[in-house]
Amino acid sequence: GGKVSVEEAVDMIENSTIVNMVGKNCVEKAICKGYVHPDAVLEISGIPHAQIVKL
Repeated sequence: GGKVSVEEAVDMIENSTIVNMVGKNCVEKAICKGYVHPDAVLEISGIPHAQIVKL
């Protein structure tokens, strides 16, 4: 896919069934919008990672 802004990336979550997020900006924005619970965020080498699976 192409490069998009953090806002565009987080807005895509609404129409997605599987989401993998890497990086502070997008993970924090997804938390703020209620898509990701803060306790569900993993850090790998200090970089936040989050996944969303909608069933």
